[in-house]
Amino acid sequence: GTSVAWFGMGLTIVDSLDTLWLMGLKQEFADGKEWVRGHFRSKGSRPVSVFECTIRIVGGLLAAHALEGDQLFIDKAREVVDAMLPAFNTPTGIPHPTM
Repeated sequence: GTSVAWFGMGLTIVDSLDTLWLMGLKQEFADGKEWVRGHFRSKGSRPVSVFECTIRIVGGLLAAHALEGDQLFIDKAREVVDAMLPAFNTPTGIPHPTM
């Protein structure tokens, strides 16, 4: 089998942070946090789904902040949201499906 790097944004790492915390896997959470600090980029290597990015990336970062409290997660979430804003610049306000 092969793996696909969805969006090139570390989707699974970010989306899993809250689960790692809640399961008591603090070292794995810390590893994920360090990956976010050093490697996460708010723009992926290919077009991304606005919906998936919102629920999995922004949601994952905000959940990690709510559980652990590090401002890093808020700062990264803000970067993503700022990058997503053009997707909402439509006549109806309904976002483009990808950005």
